[in-house]
Amino acid sequence: MNLIQLQYFAAVVEEGSISAAARRLHLSQPPLSIQIRNLEDEYGVKLLDRGARRARVTPAGEVLYEYAVRILEMTHAAEDDLESLKAGQQTSLRLGIISSGECPELLQGLADFRRQYPDISFRIFDRNTYELQQDIEKQRIDLAVIRTPFQTGSIESVTLREESFFAAGTESVLSGAVCTPDGRCSLAGLARTPVIVYRRWQDAIREEAKKEGVKPDIVCMSDDARTCVQWARAGIGAALVPESVLLLTPELGRLELAEEVLHTKVCLIRRTDRSVSGSAEKLFHFFARRTEAEVHRNAIL
Repeated sequence: MNLIQLQYFAAVVEEGSISAAARRLHLSQPPLSIQIRNLEDEYGVKLLDRGARRARVTPAGEVLYEYAVRILEMTHAAEDDLESLKAGQQTSLRLGIISSGECPELLQGLADFRRQYPDISFRIFDRNTYELQQDIEKQRIDLAVIRTPFQTGSIESVTLREESFFAAGTESVLSGAVCTPDGRCSLAGLARTPVIVYRRWQDAIREEAKKEGVKPDIVCMSDDARTCVQWARAGIGAALVPESVLLLTPELGRLELAEEVLHTKVCLIRRTDRSVSGSAEKLFHFFARRTEAEVHRNAIL
């Protein structure tokens, strides 16, 4: 097995056919097919089920593809880092970031960090929280910015932001909501409002609604909070999402949810049982010190 074979195999899996992969790699089909066949012969397993138009990956192929992606990503990272060192710069930092909204505290912190360490470059990976934890586990990335809840075993975290959930929607969608005296809205107050739910929070939302004696009218459930607000913008329902997601849609009306359990944190995490690059260490400790300083300022005030 070599890097060329892994590159070819990954291209076939991602493109879905030998012909499409050959076009992507600027090759003719026969040498590509031969390399895949050599891999199968070397390990005595079938990696692809070849059809007339499609090549479907087998269970063995799925295992190899996962390793291939990791190996190729690490190879590219190594090449980039060596080029940086050759140019007298520090190595790059592999940072995973959730796609569910913005975090001003992160962006401002990164801007300040760059002023202090201008030679450190970034490789950004946009995923959801679950995928980023998998990437941390498999050492595809150094650090990750994820949202609670998440598995905490062998994980050290720094809280970047704490926020409540909001119901966001058009004026007509939110018109039927019943607010509490303090201007917030409970799930019971949204009983007659169609809602769009961020899937990771569906259990908490259903459980809280059950306690309040109501059944939420869930018209859509999505893995990406951005999709939730897009549907809300179209007037399909009210998106139940963390506050920072609403920075993407300032035109939508919003009601803060009253339930205390619907509260989340955005955290920077790293593994405690494995070493990371010097650049990653610098960034993690930079945010740790920054958070400690903010806590101290708040305590004084």
